This record gives sequence, C-alpha cells and structure tokens, in this order.
Amino acid sequence: MQFLEWEDTYNIGVKEIDIQHRGLFDIISKLSTSQRYETDGKYFFAMLIQLVDYTKIHFATEERYMREAQYAKLIEHQQEHTVFITEVMKLVHDCEKKEPDIQQKILNYLKDWYMAHIMGTDRDYQKALMDKGFT
Repeated sequence: MQFLEWEDTYNIGVKEIDIQHRGLFDIISKLSTSQRYETDGKYFFAMLIQLVDYTKIHFATEERYMREAQYAKLIEHQQEHTVFITEVMKLVHDCEKKEPDIQQKILNYLKDWYMAHIMGTDRDYQKALMDKGFT
C-alpha cells in the first residue's frame, strides 16, 4: 500500500494548479518509497530538496491565480505558504544532520500538510478562481 493514494477529489478544477498538486503528491510518494528502500538517505535528501524547489514554484502559481481572482484571503494563504517553507527548511537541516527518525518525521509532516492544504485551505480559494472563470 502506498503512503498516500492519489484521488481525483484532490483536484480543484484549475488545470495548472491540479497538475502541480499531482507533482507535489508524486514527489512525496517518491520520498516515501526511497525511505523504505534506500539505506544511505542520499536520494531521500535529493527528493526533499526537489520538493522545496517545486513547492516554491507551486506557491507562486497559486498566489498569482489568487491575485488575479482578487481572492480576499491572499495574505493569509501566503502566510501559510511561508510557514510551510520555513518548517520544511528546518526539516531539511535536521535531515542533513541525520537526526534520528527524521525521514519518518518528514513524511508524517508532509502527509498531514498535504491533506490539510489541498483538501482544506486550497478549497477555500477554489470558488474565487471558478467565479473568475479559471479552469
């Protein structure tokens, strides 16, 4: 069984954002797989850095759509993005130091965040984007 199972309900209806959400999902899945099968952690770390880079691109995309849609909670959503990047960078640092059980801690954090963000706060801006005709 996979760490996370993709479901079409994760889509919000804006193609570019949906593709990026799937990309984030795929990177998290690769992290999970590497944690189970890799012994030295190099691939896990490389995928973690890729996740950080991809997340920054994704957040910029989301924020661009929200600005264009004049989404009322843009600042709050940006703050959530900042908190996530800050937390993941701390986890990257802990991973570099090879803290005990850090890979599992990272995976648990990412799974919880992904579900809360995609199925929670991203749903909040979905209507604003749909009302502006974004698809």
